[in-house]
Amino acid sequence: MTLVPPRRVVLGLGSNLGDRAATILSATHAVRALPGVFDVRLSPLYETTPVGGPPQPDYLNAAVAFRSTLDPRCLLTAALQIEHAHGRIRRERFGPRTLDVDILWVDGVTVDEPSLVVPHARLHERAFALVPLLDLEPDAVDPRTGALLADWLRVVGTDGVWRLPRPARLPVHDGAAASNA
Repeated sequence: MTLVPPRRVVLGLGSNLGDRAATILSATHAVRALPGVFDVRLSPLYETTPVGGPPQPDYLNAAVAFRSTLDPRCLLTAALQIEHAHGRIRRERFGPRTLDVDILWVDGVTVDEPSLVVPHARLHERAFALVPLLDLEPDAVDPRTGALLADWLRVVGTDGVWRLPRPARLPVHDGAAASNA
């Protein structure tokens, strides 16, 4: 495990199979339980139209923001483990899934490797990821260009993204109050 100075991180969570809300809440608890992760916040939930891939049910999307001392590669390993623990099976690209966990943004960090790109390679074109991310980190900037991510959302628009009523507050696991932002 590689530790770095604490940084703000946002993961995207998506589900379109099974009990989508319960899966997203469970994944948030799994993130909270990771070593080196603190100040966890969950965005509102959004019903979203699938983008690309075969015909499939609508998604429930959210973002989870936190501070972390884990480097992006460790975060990727943790994200894949959380997906697997929630029944994720990779059958087809952009196909339906019980859970998708993506590293969307790490404050001030860029990664460009075959298995990991940070900020997420298609973040600039995906309202379903930008909207919940900006709920939690409204002043987030692209570390490559310095552009505000909010400017990306103005270009992409918010068609196909509908905010749902707030779910129940997350139970407290680490002695700190949990928030749905």
